[in-house]
Amino acid sequence: MSLLTLPSSFRPESFTPQLLTNQRASSSPGGGSEEVVDMLNDRWLFSLTLPRGPQHIAARNEAFVNGLRGQTNTVLLWHFVRPQPLGTYRGALTIFLATGQGADAVYLQGGAAGQTLLAGDMIGVNGMLLQVLTDCVADGLGRIGVPIANRLRRATVVGQSVVWDRPSVPFRKVSQPGFQYFTGYAEGVPLDFVEAL
Repeated sequence: MSLLTLPSSFRPESFTPQLLTNQRASSSPGGGSEEVVDMLNDRWLFSLTLPRGPQHIAARNEAFVNGLRGQTNTVLLWHFVRPQPLGTYRGALTIFLATGQGADAVYLQGGAAGQTLLAGDMIGVNGMLLQVLTDCVADGLGRIGVPIANRLRRATVVGQSVVWDRPSVPFRKVSQPGFQYFTGYAEGVPLDFVEAL
């Protein structure tokens, strides 16, 4: 099992991130009550399409996709639409307050007072790709509590690094794409990747 490098020719024309939640739901057969249990272990599914283009570019992408060998090898992927936060929170960011597995927030320091993270921004912490749930603003010390859409699979510890510039985690290819060639060009190719846990 190897971690492959994404080739520079790999530039999606469409991108659909989907958060897969691991839940168990059951309902009472006679009373109408319902119970949903969050099993944690949220992970990302990225669906994307490589554009129609010249054969030589498609050939590079085809070789890369085939090199993934189904789900055997992985590749680091990020949110292709928002590789950096829309908010202004930047710097050498770290965790300033530890949180446990299953937590729905992380606590960051290293930015400047008044800087922001906005709903939908992505950050990387402890091998997890986390999505900011609501807009938040750093306090006078540059600290910021960040509600997240996905729950923590692993605990965070004080001093742990936080990635804001192209936060990436390993993904596995779960689709079986084919590259279709015509005279002078190749058609676009849809691909699905799921976060490797």
